[in-house]
Amino acid sequence: MSTTPQEIAREAVKLLAARRLPPTPENFQSAYHEVAGTRPLQPFPLLQLRQIAQALPERTPAQTRFKALFNKAVARHSWEDLEKLLVQHLGNAPAPVAPAVAAAEPAAPLSSAAAPSDAPPIAPDIAEQAARLIETAQPLLAADDARLRDMGEELAHYLRLPQHHAPTLKRMLADYAYRLSFGVDEQLGVREALLGLLRQVFEHIDAISPDNPWLRQQMQALVQAAQPPLSQRRLEDLQARLKDVILKQAEAREQTVRAQELMRQTLATFLERLAQTTVSTGQYHAKFEACAQALERATSLADMAPVVQEAIQTARALAADTQRVADELTDLRDRAERAEAEVQRLRHELDQMAELVTHDLLTGVLNRKGLASALDREARRAERTGTRVCIALLDVDDFKRLNDTLGHLAGDAALKHLADVARRSLRPQDTIGRYGGEEFIIVLPDTTPEEAAGVVQRLQRDLSAHLFLHGEDNVLITFSAGVTELLRDEPVE
Repeated sequence: MSTTPQEIAREAVKLLAARRLPPTPENFQSAYHEVAGTRPLQPFPLLQLRQIAQALPERTPAQTRFKALFNKAVARHSWEDLEKLLVQHLGNAPAPVAPAVAAAEPAAPLSSAAAPSDAPPIAPDIAEQAARLIETAQPLLAADDARLRDMGEELAHYLRLPQHHAPTLKRMLADYAYRLSFGVDEQLGVREALLGLLRQVFEHIDAISPDNPWLRQQMQALVQAAQPPLSQRRLEDLQARLKDVILKQAEAREQTVRAQELMRQTLATFLERLAQTTVSTGQYHAKFEACAQALERATSLADMAPVVQEAIQTARALAADTQRVADELTDLRDRAERAEAEVQRLRHELDQMAELVTHDLLTGVLNRKGLASALDREARRAERTGTRVCIALLDVDDFKRLNDTLGHLAGDAALKHLADVARRSLRPQDTIGRYGGEEFIIVLPDTTPEEAAGVVQRLQRDLSAHLFLHGEDNVLITFSAGVTELLRDEPVE
């Protein structure tokens, strides 16, 4: 037997499929109530019944009492009370109401048969809390469902009435739960789809950047940061991290474009100078050929002298042009080498840019810059909300001995292992960062020092339960820690 709204909804879908009925709202509602063993709640015509109540006469005491009972049944949304009242009134049954009761005061039921229900009344404080719960959930679950929003408002209004008709309230709650199950499923589906889309974008950027190791590492870290469970703090951190990546990429891209433009201009100038040199060489060749022909025709030294002088001048001009072109080409070569060096420098800078962003490249947790931002954000949040913030400082025990014994690569892997265990062990609102070397800081918002100490002790237990695997050996990593409360206007150092 299905008990939860989600189970009832699934069974209703199966029932529609077995009967080969289209999944229209009407068919699904009918199947849902059939599985749940309830009856669908028909819309209560409150406005129309109130108009009828206003039109009822009050010329006699009996009419006054009937109108008071009618108004009471309408206020309770009770079809049963209306039915019993009309049947009794049309049967001219006597009304067991004390004569001293004023006409304007609510009258008691005409008989035990007209009583609305023997079910115990709902305590006013519980009804009020239920109404507040519905109103709190409305913006999240009913934002895109007008019917669910109307049902929630009607149910909250009914819960705040002085009296409730138990069967009516039961059916209203059942219908609201049925509709709410769809809202919850849809919101979960939207959330999973958005997370999947976000991961797909990160993975796609990673796949198309095989020659950019820094970007690939950042994208892989973003994929890991987008894993559930999510919280507002994690989303803010993810947004800040992605913004930092985009800014650094934009800066590097702009500088690379400038360097590439410089190289393009250099190559264009080189080709232009080369073409000019070719033309100039052809012209000088023609002049030398003319001088040679003139010398062949000369019959005396007087005829040869001007030809030789012209040849000498042409040779000097050729030498000067050649030197000028050589100087220009040398300058162009230097500019091209500088542009290529700039591109290489930018690529190297991009590879090393992890030091400038907010996350530690080795462990994936925040670095000092990211920690400063997180502490500032939590301090301002605590000041705004009147809550407390604690910080814990962790120092890995005997880390130098671990490095000397197992090697620096094993030491790096041990730090990454500690960061991975911490991410799984800490609460969603907690933030961990690498302060330097083997030291880590944990930011614990909405936490007292005693609670913070408990969080750190739980991390110690989890680290002892999940040993660091080096080759085939299990290595126990321990740390010492201190906890303190971050006071207002107190420097983090």
